Amino acid sequence: MVKDPDGDLVRQSQRGNKRAYGELVNRYYEMVYTLAFGVLREREASRDVAQNVFMKVFGEISKFQRNSKFKTWLYRIAVNAAIDEGRKRKPVISLDKTDHADDESGKPMDVVASGPGPRECASQSELREAVAAALAEMSEEHRAVLTLREWQGLSYDEIAEALDISVGTVMSRLFYARKKLAEILGMQHEEYQK
Repeated sequence: MVKDPDGDLVRQSQRGNKRAYGELVNRYYEMVYTLAFGVLREREASRDVAQNVFMKVFGEISKFQRNSKFKTWLYRIAVNAAIDEGRKRKPVISLDKTDHADDESGKPMDVVASGPGPRECASQSELREAVAAALAEMSEEHRAVLTLREWQGLSYDEIAEALDISVGTVMSRLFYARKKLAEILGMQHEEYQK
């Protein structure tokens, strides 16, 4: 068995302690949601995936053998759920920080606080849109690896364990995802310069 900081909560949850399971949910909800959002790029779908992941884990926690850390097991379930959901839907491009729209067009509202001026805001908005477009062109598997590495900060070994793939596959997917992101952003930058 692996030394796991969540071991006590997992054991209690396996015995049916709902309070202990609630603590695991509180501890990891944001991580699961962020991971799902990194793959799907859509808030509502990411919330649905997070909810479904925790419902699935609740039903299967008694089967968890503790051969890995709970967090790693949870990552694997979350990544697979997000990838499966991504395959079901068309990609939605949105990296805005608000669910509000400034008009009936449904476009995100940019709120300018004291700080960057309109030119900087436009630049940041263009960059967010470009990154979102680049991510939308990648497979769910490549977005998952990129999200786990860049947004979740996992090591190559942790990603390999979470996704049940080799470290070499992690490195290959990450290389491809970063290269694709750079190519798309570079092409858009060249078009902007014309």
